[in-house]
Parts: sequence; C-alpha cells; structure tokens
Amino acid sequence: MRASVLRTWRANSDVIAGVDPWDVVDEAWASMAEQGFATKADFLPHALTVARNKAIDHQRRAEARRRDRSIDVPAAQEVPASVGADVDYFRSREHVDAVTRLAAWEEAIHAPGVLTDLQRRVFVAVRIDGKSRAAVGRELDPPLTGQRVGQITAEAFIRLQRHVKENEDSRPQRGGAAGGR
Repeated sequence: MRASVLRTWRANSDVIAGVDPWDVVDEAWASMAEQGFATKADFLPHALTVARNKAIDHQRRAEARRRDRSIDVPAAQEVPASVGADVDYFRSREHVDAVTRLAAWEEAIHAPGVLTDLQRRVFVAVRIDGKSRAAVGRELDPPLTGQRVGQITAEAFIRLQRHVKENEDSRPQRGGAAGGR
C-alpha cells in the first residue's frame, strides 16, 4: 500500500505536505476497518485503491493550501470523466500491477544478500534520490570516481533486476485455473 501511495505522489521524497506515506497507509486501513473490510471484488485492488485515494486527498489538500484557496472550491480537472467500466477496470489492474512491481523492487533493494551495503547506498543515492554520480563518489569513504559509481550502480541494477525476475517467475499467476492474466 505504501508503494501505491508513493506511485500516486510520484515523489522522490517520502513526505508530502508533512504527511508520511505510512500515515496514509494507516489512514487507509482505518477507513477499511470502519467498513468492516467489506469489498465486492478482490481485496488487494480494493486496498490499493483506498490507499491511492487517500494519497490523492492529501496531495489535493497540499495543493489547495499552496494555492491559498479553499479545498471546497472545485477545480476544473479534479474529477476526470469515466470512459467506461471496462477501461476503468483495466486501468485499475494496470495500477495494481505497477504497484506490485514497485513493491517488488523496493523489497529487492532491502533484501539481504541481493546487494552489498555499498551497492545499496550508491544505487539509492543515484537512482532514487537523483544525486549525480560524481557527488555520490565524493561523499563515500574512500572517495570514488563518478565512473566507478556508475559501474556500481549498473551492477546493482543488474542484481536487482535478476532478483525481481526470479521472484516474479516463482510467484503464482492470478486469475485461477483459466490461465492467469
């Protein structure tokens, strides 16, 4: 659910308007608990949708405060029109798949034995935090060249990609006996 919040925010930082993604996840769980965890469809897409909607609410409130206007004033593009239930369904499935992939990558970054400590620090600094390779190299002890930092980042990416692919292949397919996706 945290990955769903971060994907919705499309943020490099973990905080939007002073709200941590875990707080949004807690809020989503509380909201679902109030409804007795009732859902008409699969629970995972429902839970991710609730978390995404809570993240959108926080984002819109932050934008409203930033623009110095009331949150009750409707914006022109706040509620997009639906083009059809089938399109909405497949968008929802695509969102679930994207969040699942994002969560798999996040788990792989922190999984023991996938990356060395140096690879993890360099990969996170370069690919997630968006720092330059030269800046990351200067911050390390002992310092490394930007070229070497690039090599470490590439090695880490290959190891992460391999780990995610192996775990994706071992995961059961959705969709029951009819053949998955």
